[in-house]
Amino acid sequence: MSSKRALPFGIEDVEPPRPKIAPPAFVTFTAILCTVLAGLGDWGVLNRMLKGLPKAIALGTIACSILYFLVDTDFKKLKKALSYFPLYMVMIAVYTSISMYIWITDFSSVSLISAGVQRILFQTITIIYAVCMCYLFEDRAINFLFLGMVITNGSIMLLEMPKYGIANSIMSVITCVVTFGGASGFVRAMEIHDITFLFGQFLIYYIMFAPRETPSERKMRYVSIGLCLFFMLVGLKRSTLPAVAMMCCYVFILRKTKKPERLILLTGVVLFLFFYVYVYLSRSGILVNFMESLGIEMLGRDKLWVLPNAYYEFSPFWKGLGFEAVDGLMKQFWREGLITSTFPLHNDFLRIFIELGALGFTLWSLIQYILYPIYWRKRYDTETCMLYMAILCYMTVTYLTDNTAFYFWSCIGLRTIPMSYSYRLSKAEKIKQWKAPSADDTADLIWTIELGGK
Repeated sequence: MSSKRALPFGIEDVEPPRPKIAPPAFVTFTAILCTVLAGLGDWGVLNRMLKGLPKAIALGTIACSILYFLVDTDFKKLKKALSYFPLYMVMIAVYTSISMYIWITDFSSVSLISAGVQRILFQTITIIYAVCMCYLFEDRAINFLFLGMVITNGSIMLLEMPKYGIANSIMSVITCVVTFGGASGFVRAMEIHDITFLFGQFLIYYIMFAPRETPSERKMRYVSIGLCLFFMLVGLKRSTLPAVAMMCCYVFILRKTKKPERLILLTGVVLFLFFYVYVYLSRSGILVNFMESLGIEMLGRDKLWVLPNAYYEFSPFWKGLGFEAVDGLMKQFWREGLITSTFPLHNDFLRIFIELGALGFTLWSLIQYILYPIYWRKRYDTETCMLYMAILCYMTVTYLTDNTAFYFWSCIGLRTIPMSYSYRLSKAEKIKQWKAPSADDTADLIWTIELGGK
């Protein structure tokens, strides 16, 4: 921290701030490489063989940040990065404490506990990874994470091409883009759920929040928007584009509102109440009947959502089955012949209610939709709060009929993007070395010099 010594006429003798040391090229390259290699675990071929194991390579990025600290030893920068850590660890504390209580009181099986601990561990890694990325790159962490995901998705495309042939692969991509998502052959193999959902978060950021003051920033923004749209189409997540458009309109409305923080808080409260209604509608079958009356194809969700009904209660006293218990139920239903494969539940709100109970579900909703927006607004500014709420509400749309609440890369984006964006405030701060004296300061100085004080 800089030290100051008061001088006459408001002059401040300011010790120059400690010069920042950019991460060495080797550290930057290694951090991005680890991100790419971890992302490649979502490639269908590797995912079928290794499941989520390659995601552990993201630990290499964490190691890079430790190496950089040993070179830089900037404790002020480290303190700022670590200040985000307790914010997100609150959720880990909720998952762990509630699940441990359920596991102990219900004498849960070792396999269920092991699966739950593994999921909690991966969620913890996403938080540590996000903090380390922001420590390394500060306000540029968004762009570096985006670069890593672009390289990852591009690499998967190249790895899949030999199977279908270059010409057929290119034609498949062109057909998909022209028909707005028509999928066959090569494109069908490019359905990478987690990373593709993450591009939706990036798209909101680059459309509504990315800097655009200089020509290079505007060029970066346009290219990034184009890449996001391309990978979302090829990744067969065109259904999320309306959600992105809706969130951009939401941000536009917030900026036109005199007190946007009130509208953001209202949004959080309304969603919090809606989640309970949604769980009830899912359990009762009312939602399925309504969707079918509109001619919307449920793709088997109508059967999946009612299967666990006998294993939980829609009650404020429902204790829960423990983290990852729903996956165990799906395996049981498969063994009993009720489903043809161990499908995910495709309803994150229902899943969280079943696993964490009414208390856990309430805390999960309150923390993410009310506490976190208040934090971003009070600790930083309204724009950062808007960004967080926009990408959270975008992901909320996917929670309704998908399994994205605990997706590895989607969770990383939800944490890294607002954290990195908040760094722009500290970057904009300027140290003033001189300020004009007030009339009282001048009078005091004259009395001191000429008359020996008042």
